[in-house]
Amino acid sequence: RIPAPSAVGVAQGMASQMESVILEEDIDENYEPTEDEIIEYAKWLGMDLEKDKQLFWIATEGLKAPLPEHWKPCKTAEGDIYYFNFTSGESVWDHPCDDYYKKLYGDEKSKVAAGGGARPPPH
Repeated sequence: RIPAPSAVGVAQGMASQMESVILEEDIDENYEPTEDEIIEYAKWLGMDLEKDKQLFWIATEGLKAPLPEHWKPCKTAEGDIYYFNFTSGESVWDHPCDDYYKKLYGDEKSKVAAGGGARPPPH
């Protein structure tokens, strides 16, 4: 069994949450990720930089994805960014859409491996 948190631990946790700053997502309609950003995110998604080049559109799309409804970026007192859902109370370190793009990459990679070819990138 995990012991219940002490009142001091709870108070410290609340104090550190209070030090977080809620950020506003600033969406630039003309934003295009740099090649370095695409490569970094493609690697993070698990892509092979040589074999999966035809799937880099997934990394590009993921970098441009806005936050889902009710999610806001927040910054800790230490300067780390996390995401908080103000409806559910959930908080995550990774962008809430990252799992979707990891799954999309896996699905498209499977199609390529099966010889069916990946879906073309959106225009």
